Amino acid sequence: MRLEREVLLDLVKSTRIHSEERIKALGINLHKYKQANSKPPQHLLAHIENHTNKLQELNELESEIKNSNRNSWRI
Repeated sequence: MRLEREVLLDLVKSTRIHSEERIKALGINLHKYKQANSKPPQHLLAHIENHTNKLQELNELESEIKNSNRNSWRI
């Protein structure tokens, strides 16, 4: 399957936005645990870390696509 450069960038961008929104939502939940002076569940911290790592990978991928002179990408 071949995707045009702009289509691929749009996909990466929408996925990045989703991860950013999830990090914000999970951060709100984390803040509630901190306000209650209780230890947050490990899975909450793991989800935040997972989305943060995914966000970093998406930023690198987006940068690589933008810096490439290819017009289409095979997926």
